[in-house]
Amino acid sequence: MDKTDRPLISVIIPAYNSEKFIEETLRSVMTQSYKNIEIIVVDDGSTDGQKEKISRLAENDSRIQYIYQNNQGVSAARNRGFAQSKGTYLAFLDSDDVWLSDNLESKLVKIESGHYGLVHSDGFVMNENSYLTGQIISGNEGMLLDDLLALKDMQVPGPSSILVKREVVKTAGLFDQQLSTSADHEFFVRVAARFRIGRLPKPTWSYRIHPFNMHKRIALMEKDFLYEFQKASSNHFFKNKSFERKCYANMYLILAASWAKDGHNIRKGLYFTILALKSHPVAVTDISKRFLKKWF
Repeated sequence: MDKTDRPLISVIIPAYNSEKFIEETLRSVMTQSYKNIEIIVVDDGSTDGQKEKISRLAENDSRIQYIYQNNQGVSAARNRGFAQSKGTYLAFLDSDDVWLSDNLESKLVKIESGHYGLVHSDGFVMNENSYLTGQIISGNEGMLLDDLLALKDMQVPGPSSILVKREVVKTAGLFDQQLSTSADHEFFVRVAARFRIGRLPKPTWSYRIHPFNMHKRIALMEKDFLYEFQKASSNHFFKNKSFERKCYANMYLILAASWAKDGHNIRKGLYFTILALKSHPVAVTDISKRFLKKWF
């Protein structure tokens, strides 16, 4: 079968000051075994030298499109890429992650084999220097709305892990530009509210871990979690009030543990612990499990 007889996949890469990693990321897309793709790189107001690296690669691969926009955040960049795209399927790739060569081919087979709106795969974890840590991240398959809302383990590993139908994005909506750290999770919630999610149980990509300022990330996580849960409530995604209170309690417990351990802020840890107990008193049974695991 000629590649033009196969569906077009749009690969959307939001990139901000990714000079160090963008070439490795792009080459992992250019060398995919599945060839009928367009590669849309949205430069979100970068000030480093990533544009030159992208331009050099684009000279030898006409599938690469480069778009520049003033800095608006990763969600805006992904949405800009979607607006530019033409594919039947979409794959989002963070500018520091990489794909194995069979990533798109394997996911296309999976998503066309069943009634899935979105599929994801397991992923290797690598460090800043592209060395694998030995860890593998993975999610689950099925109607995942309740587990996503309850923050139960990892359900979808991340945007770099997914292949999604264009019609699904149109139905569920684009990435919420009010969100930062929770934008991916909130998007998955809206997809899971309407569609079955599939899992390819093998690693086809690598997730890169960076050093970062944990305190600032916790503050963003707090803001995003509260916004996301209020939005889910207004969309009537929680199956009943008791379940909603339990989900809120789980969210508060995660914030409590994160502030106390990683943010070194015991006062905020206690504050969110109290909120968890008020939301769902039975959550007290989870406190020792979660806190002992995160704090010690």
